[in-house]
Amino acid sequence: MAGFLIKKTAGMALVLFGASFLTYAMILLAPGDAAREIAVARYGGESQLDRATVEYIREQEGLDQSFLVQYGRWLSHVGQLDFGYSLVEEAGVLHLICARFSKTLELAVVSILIALTVSLPLGTLAGLGRGSWLDSTSVYLSVLGLSIPNFWLGLLLITLFSVYLHWLPSFGTGGWQHLIMPAITLGTSITAYIARLLRLSVIQSLESEHVLALRARGTDSPRVLGKHIFKNTLIPVVTIVGLEFGLILEGAVITEVVFSWPGLGSLMVDAISNRDYPLIQGVVLFTGAIFVLINFGVDLICSTLDPRIRMQ
Repeated sequence: MAGFLIKKTAGMALVLFGASFLTYAMILLAPGDAAREIAVARYGGESQLDRATVEYIREQEGLDQSFLVQYGRWLSHVGQLDFGYSLVEEAGVLHLICARFSKTLELAVVSILIALTVSLPLGTLAGLGRGSWLDSTSVYLSVLGLSIPNFWLGLLLITLFSVYLHWLPSFGTGGWQHLIMPAITLGTSITAYIARLLRLSVIQSLESEHVLALRARGTDSPRVLGKHIFKNTLIPVVTIVGLEFGLILEGAVITEVVFSWPGLGSLMVDAISNRDYPLIQGVVLFTGAIFVLINFGVDLICSTLDPRIRMQ
């Protein structure tokens, strides 16, 4: 187990270093003059700028130094959890990220809970009753859920529940009512994916040799289901839930924009629109770190469910 943890930790560190390097390189080496873009974000339109102001910012921000020097200085600050200051918001990048992250986390948790509540019984029953009407219905619903784009489903829910029925608010944050439609929009595709995967996993477990042998020996079905089938089906489900949860936390951009939800996705859109380089770098690196940590947690859970994973 110690070797497994060391290997995973080293892999996490390598991935985070690569993500930080690529993030900084893509922003710094992007077309255009970074110093001028920062000056525009701080002081307004280009008509109000002069060459002296641009050069002052270039020197102040260290943009006149080599790429490796700039990257090393930025990485040393990041190592101290200092992501710098937003060029537009005039606040610390980490403070802005944490404030928006709480909203994205809230949306992600509710979306995953909705998905698990529907998909676990639906996928399990469909797999156990292969070929039945419930199985066919679950397959059709899964295909439908995976085919509907998030932006279209979000607009459809707004039109139905906000415009015509006046049951739910159409955008923004506030009470639990504001959370229902964004969570359903995000949770629909996840529900369909998990249900379809769980159905296939249950069917494969039922047809596996060890389950057939247990049934041939007269082992009762509830015991087979609980100890041998359901446990085996949890591994792919945990993996998918972890990946989807990480993707939501990285920023469900379309859903957050449609519902004006103030999460990481909308923060990233605003940062790109304003060319707020420190904020863009901070959001990308922060979400990358969250995704790596979630994958690490998924690996630990899967290795606990199936110790053979640690031996591979």
